Amino acid sequence: MTDTAMHGGSRAGTADFLGRTGELAALRRCYEEAAQGRPRLVVVEGPAGIGKTALVRHFVDGTARGGVLTAAGEANEAALPYGVLDQLLGRPVRTDPLTAGAALLEPLGELQGEHPVVLVVDDAHWADAPSQHALTFALRRLDADRVLCLLVVRDVDDPGLPDGLRRILTDDRALRLRLGGLGVRDVAGLSARLLPEPLEPAAALRLHRHTGGNPLHCRALLEEVPARTLRSADAALPAPRSYTRLVRDRLARCDRPARDLVRAAAVLGTPCALARAARLAGVGDPPAALAQALTHGLLRELPQAGAVTVAFPHPLIRAAVYDRLGPVRRTALHTRAAQAEDDPFTRLHHRARAAHGPDERLAAELADCARRRGALGRWVEAAPLLRYAARLTATPADAARLDCEAVEALLFDGREEEARGVAAALPESTEEALRCCVRGHLALVAGDIGRAATLLEEAWRLRVPGADPALEARIAEQHVMVHMMRGRSSQVCVWADRARQPGGRARSGGTLRFVHLAALGHLGAYDTGFRLAEGLPAAALVGAKDVELLMGRGALHLYTDRCGQARQDLERAAELARQGPVPLRVIALAVLAKAEFQCGAWDPATAHWEAASSVAADLGQRWFAPVIHAEAALPLAARGDLEGAARHLRLARANPVVRESAMVEVFVAYGLGWLAFVQGDPTGAVDRLLPLLAHEELDFTAEPACVPWRDLLADALVAAGRLDEAEEVLTTLHTRAVRRSRASTLVAVCRARGTLHAARREPKSARDAFTEALERSATLDLPFERARVELDFGAFLRRTGRRTAALDRLTAARAAFDELGAVPFLQHCDRELTACGAAPHGTASPRHGLTPQELAVAQLAATGLTNRRIARELVLSAKTVEYHLSHAYAKLGIRSRVELAARIAPSAEAPGTPG
Repeated sequence: MTDTAMHGGSRAGTADFLGRTGELAALRRCYEEAAQGRPRLVVVEGPAGIGKTALVRHFVDGTARGGVLTAAGEANEAALPYGVLDQLLGRPVRTDPLTAGAALLEPLGELQGEHPVVLVVDDAHWADAPSQHALTFALRRLDADRVLCLLVVRDVDDPGLPDGLRRILTDDRALRLRLGGLGVRDVAGLSARLLPEPLEPAAALRLHRHTGGNPLHCRALLEEVPARTLRSADAALPAPRSYTRLVRDRLARCDRPARDLVRAAAVLGTPCALARAARLAGVGDPPAALAQALTHGLLRELPQAGAVTVAFPHPLIRAAVYDRLGPVRRTALHTRAAQAEDDPFTRLHHRARAAHGPDERLAAELADCARRRGALGRWVEAAPLLRYAARLTATPADAARLDCEAVEALLFDGREEEARGVAAALPESTEEALRCCVRGHLALVAGDIGRAATLLEEAWRLRVPGADPALEARIAEQHVMVHMMRGRSSQVCVWADRARQPGGRARSGGTLRFVHLAALGHLGAYDTGFRLAEGLPAAALVGAKDVELLMGRGALHLYTDRCGQARQDLERAAELARQGPVPLRVIALAVLAKAEFQCGAWDPATAHWEAASSVAADLGQRWFAPVIHAEAALPLAARGDLEGAARHLRLARANPVVRESAMVEVFVAYGLGWLAFVQGDPTGAVDRLLPLLAHEELDFTAEPACVPWRDLLADALVAAGRLDEAEEVLTTLHTRAVRRSRASTLVAVCRARGTLHAARREPKSARDAFTEALERSATLDLPFERARVELDFGAFLRRTGRRTAALDRLTAARAAFDELGAVPFLQHCDRELTACGAAPHGTASPRHGLTPQELAVAQLAATGLTNRRIARELVLSAKTVEYHLSHAYAKLGIRSRVELAARIAPSAEAPGTPG
């Protein structure tokens, strides 16, 4: 229900608004809560015509005293990326959803002043998917902001809403207002407004029963049906005419220039500049034409600086105008709009809308542009162009092929639901090998690895060898991912070679080259992997087209204990991957976090794992989400945040892909075992890890650096008193580590052997093992593992009566654990120091009791960055940064940034933009 339908296009005052007293009161309460720095989200639900838009507009007009950002989704524009976000920002957006979501945080922060910001998205179920994802990303990051967000939808279960946004809308923290029809008294009040005399109670009751109180239908009948019929108990009330009739009548009351202006705006889409619409319409006096359109409620003027911008009050009005254009006028307007357009994507969009029937030349242009955009990582634009091309080609086989390409583009853009819709509509004539490939890709993204494997095997069997190299490469690339998920790295390498297109060029759409290099690392073929990446320059000089290779090189550095080099490569890769396909973006963040964790940069590691889990949740990457959650639990558990670690592990275990993927199972079991071990439950850790011995034959588990579960299993077995079993595990692990020259694994093996020999009361062997562990760790940048060696060695020395030597080891361990914030290990260290007769002391913890977010903000502030710059770095709103900084000041007992810089060391490890 639009306010134009309800109030004839004018803004009604508070006294004129009918009903909704309870809903308005709830909205005002939420506004006041937002004013106190508690951001609120309200979902206004209800069927078409029930008054959702009228309620929201009335509330905003009567209550909002600060900034207001408004936008509306449109069914006809759902294929155009960032249409809704363009309305909110007042400028065109051409980037990935997460960067766009971060861009939305800026005006939300800037507009917060004395009063809250109100963000309104009408018909959010019709919003384009990239805008929906950007909005989801922004809403997740409003922590202490004075923001009230109002989303208007017909139903939160509408398939037009992505899962990530739906989860936010159905969260306990969101208020859902489900609107019903007007009451009988309100129907009578509406009749008093539209008829010379109001309806009698009986007639008002009859109209209410006939329409269910739907304001749009009541309004239509009161305007269309003679008053005597409405009052007659004997006359049957007709069904209300379509909403289009109301709009058409209003358009007919306008002069020709105003009608032409409204039609041009309908073709251009809104918001659009008045001058641009006037040029397209050929209107000589744009202000006069706009004045008429405003009077009749057909357009509204947006409060934006600079050029006058117009929009439709509701998408239904635009749809009614656009649908009544007729093919001749519609074609002419779109053709002229294309000729005047500079942006290639928008120009092709207008040309496609102007086309009638098959147009092979235009279809080829669209497909070619889509593939070029895809090669640049701009899948958000590639997908609609491919869909247009499919509709304009005359050959069913070519149309099916283009739609299948669109499915892939949508999946790379994280739009799984749309991809499934396109795949479900593929015609029966679709080549079976192509159909199986598409279905296999969808099954893989959903985490159904077994079904994906079956479908892709069938696709490979059904293909005609050599007839379509591009299809063969697509099938092979999906096989690569299936075998990676199953932990079979040797098969990954076989299929990676098949996925290379003629000329040896690897497909650049997904994650192929990274996965190939990672698989070579799993097999111990480091030299081969580095040779494949040997043409890459230093990380800072690598371009977007080689981001996969850079990620692969970073992973190989990580596997070969060059953490510093790994981190440099992976930081650059994560930055470049922000413009790439969603799967690559998620993996880049996760692998960077792993490198940071090993280097001891736990704050940025936590931030990047959290960002990766958010991207995976928002953009449908269920297949990889458990790995992210399992690894995100590691630093949390190590710092004593057992509840946070358990939450991530619950999310990991709940994902069915754990039962489908041996690789995922290893990550999750290790996370669970680590949590149990840190909690002081070695038996529980053993129970989690022993089943992984069943995966000994997998290539993935052969590489000790991927998931160090054998190290942990040995530690847990020693702690549980199962010494012979521990020795067996360590013997196997030592052999593998020597074969692979894995220095970090040998450090862990020597440390575990030291504890094993100490448990067996073999002091010389224990001392030799600990000494070797210390010597090996001295050459590596692994502060946490070295601190564990120092702690275990110090504890052994204390127990053998060498307290002075023990104090040296324990003091060094304590300083390292304190720096990392590893609370459970720090407490263990303090107990050992106390047993040595020394009061635990050392430097004050650099965390100062701050939360990870407060510390990250404080560290960046200590470098001199402004709140706005910090907000960009951490992808938060400026208000949230201010909130965390004020809490940090309070905890530190300071009042200025000068004092902050003296208390907090500016960290070179502060996280960059996560996501």
